[in-house]
Amino acid sequence: MPDEGDLCIGASEDHGDAVTAVAVSPDGRIGATGARCGEVRLWDLRHGLLTAYVGGLQGGPVESAAFIGDAKQPKLLTTGPSASLWTVTAEALEWRQLPWDGGRFLTSLDREAVLRQCGDLRWLGVFGPLYGSIKSDSPMALGRTGSGLIVVSSDGGRIEAWRPPCGETYGDAGLVWAFGGRDAADQRLTRCCDRWRLVVSPRRGRVVVLEAETGAVVTAFAPSARPTAIAAHPDRPLVVLGGRDGSLSWWDARSGHCLGRVQAHGGRVRALALATRTDLVMSVSQDGTAALWRLHGRGPVGRFTPPTPSGPRELTQVAGTPDGRCWLIGGRGGQVHVLHWSGHAGLVPRRVGHPSWVMDGGDVETLLDDVRHHWDDGPASLAAARELASRDLDEAWHGTAVDALADLIVNGADPAAREAAAIALAKIDEGKATTALYQMFDRHDGHGSAERLLAYFTGEDESTTEELIASLPGIGNFLGVLTSATLGERGAAAVPAVHAALRAFPLPARDDADHWFRDESTKYRLMHALRQAGAAAAPATPTLLAVLEDDEIYRDTRHQAKVTLQAIGLPETADTIAAEVRRRADLVVRDQDDEDDEDDETEGFSLLLDVLVGMPPAALAASREVAPALEAVRRRFGDGIRTYEENGEIREYTVLEIRLADCIDEEIAEQIKR
Repeated sequence: MPDEGDLCIGASEDHGDAVTAVAVSPDGRIGATGARCGEVRLWDLRHGLLTAYVGGLQGGPVESAAFIGDAKQPKLLTTGPSASLWTVTAEALEWRQLPWDGGRFLTSLDREAVLRQCGDLRWLGVFGPLYGSIKSDSPMALGRTGSGLIVVSSDGGRIEAWRPPCGETYGDAGLVWAFGGRDAADQRLTRCCDRWRLVVSPRRGRVVVLEAETGAVVTAFAPSARPTAIAAHPDRPLVVLGGRDGSLSWWDARSGHCLGRVQAHGGRVRALALATRTDLVMSVSQDGTAALWRLHGRGPVGRFTPPTPSGPRELTQVAGTPDGRCWLIGGRGGQVHVLHWSGHAGLVPRRVGHPSWVMDGGDVETLLDDVRHHWDDGPASLAAARELASRDLDEAWHGTAVDALADLIVNGADPAAREAAAIALAKIDEGKATTALYQMFDRHDGHGSAERLLAYFTGEDESTTEELIASLPGIGNFLGVLTSATLGERGAAAVPAVHAALRAFPLPARDDADHWFRDESTKYRLMHALRQAGAAAAPATPTLLAVLEDDEIYRDTRHQAKVTLQAIGLPETADTIAAEVRRRADLVVRDQDDEDDEDDETEGFSLLLDVLVGMPPAALAASREVAPALEAVRRRFGDGIRTYEENGEIREYTVLEIRLADCIDEEIAEQIKR
């Protein structure tokens, strides 16, 4: 049970923070709302009265809520940073918090009920990873297919289907299919429909329907307006989309044909809910209105416009009963509305809520939505990022804002929007901004972004190359990435000075020096600058090879040497590395009869092969030295098969160097084929 101070019974106002989840029991008697502050409230929906509320138990926003079990003893499942299972009775509200693998503490009936919650993706937080090898980042369960596949999605936009182990409660599952990559799914816009098909809205605005058993694409279509809300019928091939422009459209999930479209609201549609036993669907909007529609109808059968409040009007959450007679709505200002509908009376409010939470300025959630969808409206994402950079965000928004801004920094097409997002993210989380900037500079040409951002954060313009290099040992990671990327943007003109600074460090590194870690950080930044310079850094190849093979060096510094060589990417670079591989392999062959006299320099050339694997295939194919080097490797290791004994059995493995050589051959073959 909650502590006595947490549980309150009786009248109260609306939520003091934005409503982030709503749920309605199937019989329409009980409603539940969850807020961004972690508060959960229960409502008597017949009379529109608050019956109980609990605060502070979630430890963060309530991300999802759903009723499971039977009507006699309904149970409420809520998720957020933690997951909770609530048992609702007339006398009490019993509660227990579930651990990360809480699925093992639910009864089999409870688990079956949760797996049927197909319309919301926030459920693997309740289960935890059901089986040890399900490794989606921040996974949430979507449900289970007819054959028993567990389908999960993650905040990163990947959807996966896993086969549970037969007869093993704690065994590893096997991955059957995955959907994601550049076509990453927006987790908020993914639903089940048509008996275990999946409706997915990738972050490029299309809608894709997948077979849940195989991951095969059934159909795909592109709505005229970017989807901002979705509802799908679990048993019929019906998808309803709400658009950024306030439109509502109906789609056939098998053919991809549009079945109808209406202009539903004056602002973007924020949430939809289907009454699955009828042809009714409820939409709620940024403009503060709710509307009830018959499928394919041209006009609403009812519209609700609450009194104009002093706080935020936007409605963000909606849930209803299967028969469409009762609807529970939550808003950004914490307001909760209860609406009843009947054919003769229409849409009648049983409770009209009032916003109790007032935020200065624009709507953060709308700004973040524009940031997330940078691909379809560059000016809107730029304006949103600049607005976020200019304000102090409530801490509850930090996690969502960090994810959205980092995605824009890494994947955005517009340099100005990426720079504005970097400024906003650095204000919220400098460490995450540093990581995102490294990824951005790896993916995009500089366009001068590094130098502009460096000038913004330091207030200094037009520093010389020598001044930038001299500053590297004394700055932190955030300014370090901007400074090294600025040097890289200067290209061939900066390479001689950067290379000279790198050569000035002793080889091998002195790990007993007091300034060892500072030196490693500086070398890392210098090589990052050379990496950004690309082919212009070719004169530094011998120095980079020496750094790569320094046993005393920090592992991240060694890795930076490897990726810098790969970024130079010239056939001449491949020639240099391959010639050294061949020299060492041939030396090993000559000395293999006298292992005691084998020279130390013949060891460890797998590092060099590893560099070659990541070289551009065109450079490998054009190299004159790679093929002879691979022949020498195979002479050294023969067929590459080795054996060892384990539990009385003889097992085989392939030598790493042979595997690497095979990978290089495959890269060359693919390049020649192209």
